Amino acid sequence: MSSISTISSTSEPLVAHDIAALEKALDTARAGFSLRQVPMSATEHWSLVDGAIQHRSGGFFSISGVRREGEEQERVMLYQPQGALNGLLSTVIGGERHFLLQARAEPGNLGEAQFGPTVQSTPANYLRMHGGARTPYIETFLQHSPDVTLLRETAQLDLGERYLFKTKRLIALEATEPQETLPCFIWASPSAIRQAVARSAFLNTDLRSMLAFSSWSPDEADGELTPLSAEVRRSLVARPRGEVLARLETALCTVSRPRTGFVPLMNLSNWELDDWGLRERAPDQGFSVEFFEVAAAYREVGHWIQPLINSGGEGRVVLACREVEGMTEVFVQPLAEFGLAPGCALAPSYLLYPGMVDSPPEWLVNARILSETLESDEGGRFHKDSSRYQIVAIDADAPQPPAELGFWLRVSEVKHCLDVSNRCTIQLRCILSHLLALR
Repeated sequence: MSSISTISSTSEPLVAHDIAALEKALDTARAGFSLRQVPMSATEHWSLVDGAIQHRSGGFFSISGVRREGEEQERVMLYQPQGALNGLLSTVIGGERHFLLQARAEPGNLGEAQFGPTVQSTPANYLRMHGGARTPYIETFLQHSPDVTLLRETAQLDLGERYLFKTKRLIALEATEPQETLPCFIWASPSAIRQAVARSAFLNTDLRSMLAFSSWSPDEADGELTPLSAEVRRSLVARPRGEVLARLETALCTVSRPRTGFVPLMNLSNWELDDWGLRERAPDQGFSVEFFEVAAAYREVGHWIQPLINSGGEGRVVLACREVEGMTEVFVQPLAEFGLAPGCALAPSYLLYPGMVDSPPEWLVNARILSETLESDEGGRFHKDSSRYQIVAIDADAPQPPAELGFWLRVSEVKHCLDVSNRCTIQLRCILSHLLALR
């Protein structure tokens, strides 16, 4: 019996063709959700072990102090050596590809519940170290089934200034037919997806990342994800320029990553730890670590306590666009970040993490905003840490992003980069999803 069949029945699948149907699923996920801050002593599952805040199972993640070899600067980072799994299941309904989305209530989400991919889980979760229920649909992505076809797979990076060397395995699958939808799951059409892309705090960062990674078509008659903009569609089918990609690859490979070691939290000069969490003595990284008690009716565990990163201000993620010969081009920059396993990756045109302070560059001050949403970082690790995601137009007579800082890429070229493992930051993957709804 196939892994798909084990979760299916004769029931009709729940399908969303517009944003209204998706909103109802989010309302279901919010049922029974609650959140309150508590001291660390309120839980026996998390404690200070070997100088880091860790879960007693040894799984999930730890809050660790780190320092690079030869550098004095110390940082607090999330350390999660087990690669997470993001899986997106699709099928064709009425000639159109539909995607099975999960409405997820998370402790740190803006709006409490947002849509994620079909599966969004770490090994600690799907191996049930929490002692709770099984992760829905997980067997579909971990076991062979003749009813399922592998469409795409890659490994990608997570937040390089928050996680130490974390990667995610992205898997896109196609089922031969739609299956019954479990509570808080719904099949979304391409039209519903495009509407949702333009909505703030509606699709979480993992789902946006997977939508950017998924196949796009220039022809809506194909029934696939198709950008609304004719300029974006022309750029999608334009020939990738080998010389541009070669220069980009060279720029990424010239950055080396120093050796990194752990430092006990109590030995960090700028951080202090007490029963109410971990906080900076003087602003630097821009966040604290606090503990929260969570209740959620439709999660594998209905009640738990965990630490969350809590940043002190709004971040900003900007992708600059221009039109060249009737095609959209986007400006990306190779960016070295502390926690990136390769040391450097492609990032959006401008990136400011929540809690950090910076003055926007001259080219951005008066740029025309084409698209804007407010998004929260992963709700399972961050307490409503939000960033303003913007696509801006750069006119020919306006200040330009400095050429020495990055590359203007066609959509076909940036999609090529997404197919290569560990080449693009999660913020770049997320902001690229906006191109689907850009007009």
